[in-house]
Amino acid sequence: MFQADRMVVAFDGHEDSKKALKKAIALAKTLHAKLTVAYARDGKSGRQVFDAPRPMTGGAYIGGGMADLQTPPVYVPHDEQQNPLIFEDHTEEVVAEAKMILNEEHFEAAIEIVEGEPSEAIIEYAEDISADLIVMGARDQSRLKKMLFGSVSEKLSSNSDIPVLIVK
Repeated sequence: MFQADRMVVAFDGHEDSKKALKKAIALAKTLHAKLTVAYARDGKSGRQVFDAPRPMTGGAYIGGGMADLQTPPVYVPHDEQQNPLIFEDHTEEVVAEAKMILNEEHFEAAIEIVEGEPSEAIIEYAEDISADLIVMGARDQSRLKKMLFGSVSEKLSSNSDIPVLIVK
């Protein structure tokens, strides 16, 4: 019988990862394994732009303006068409969702936030903690999107030396 002492489940709050977390909890209970829920935050590329200086609220303009005022570059991410993007950080919501599922299933697990491209970050983290199994969900994607970008589950299962269980 397969034995795993340490398991990592990739979790991002989507329905497929919720199923994966529930399956990982059931498997961890059966195998008496330690489980870690890992959320990978993927930093998006962007470019540096200089924001125009503005006086503080209630501040007075200095005679001659603010031409000598040095301002640091402001990081503004852009899409392929160079349109500014606004990214909301859903980390707190994802962690809260994972905690809620863990509570519903009456199971204790560590929750870790890892940085980087999801498949690479999850593999690196799983290797760092000597995990025996990685569990993740399979998201339905259009054929075109899958062909152009690949899926995280495909990348993870192809690049990992650790066994990967993909939950559908």
